Amino acid sequence: MFKRKLQALGFPNPETLNTADEKQFRSTVVWLEDQKIRRYKIEDRELLRNTTATQWNQAFEQYMNDLDCPFPKGSRPEVLDWLLGLAVQLEFNEEPESYTANPKTQEQTCPKLNPLDNLDFESDDFKAGVNDLANILQVPRHPDHLMTLEGICNVIQEKFCQDALKASSVAKNPGNPVQFGNISFGLDIKSPNVSNAADVLRYLFIHDLRDLQTKINECLVCVQALTANPKTDTKLGKVGY
Repeated sequence: MFKRKLQALGFPNPETLNTADEKQFRSTVVWLEDQKIRRYKIEDRELLRNTTATQWNQAFEQYMNDLDCPFPKGSRPEVLDWLLGLAVQLEFNEEPESYTANPKTQEQTCPKLNPLDNLDFESDDFKAGVNDLANILQVPRHPDHLMTLEGICNVIQEKFCQDALKASSVAKNPGNPVQFGNISFGLDIKSPNVSNAADVLRYLFIHDLRDLQTKINECLVCVQALTANPKTDTKLGKVGY
């Protein structure tokens, strides 16, 4: 319940504070007086700092009276909550800009960390994750897991981008199957299996070239539409000399 106030005050290890622990409670009170509240002079804090003394409770009650605490004999959580509120108020009065800074400005001043920088790309867990992802996407494994990861990235960019997902939802004409036995790509390979693989790669290469040419033609059409119909301002023209 005190975590946010402790964090605002810069208290070390605010998550581990246990008010039921008398030792932690006393050390927290001493820290607040030394670092934030400063009600006493340094030489007057000796009784409060001696947290193991039997007279510490009397010194603490006197300290709460000097601070004008409305419930000096309240429970430990109640008293500590009031002390933290007082410390935050004093801290705010000294440096209000640290509590009222624009969050957007703070985000701009704080560098954004890349979570991938903390990954160990050579760990066994990372390699196992890459292999599992390759199995899901049916990507052949490479002896170098980073090469496998690169292939996975290419598949995701090509098959799972927004354009690809939209295109997949549209019914397509399957077309006619390609009969590679009736097409000659000019490759003289003796092994039938290697020849078939080479024919497929050659066909895919030609398909990519055709797609590139189509995009180039579309660009040329757009440029011609702009240059063939120029807009002129007749008001700038002159008649005669």
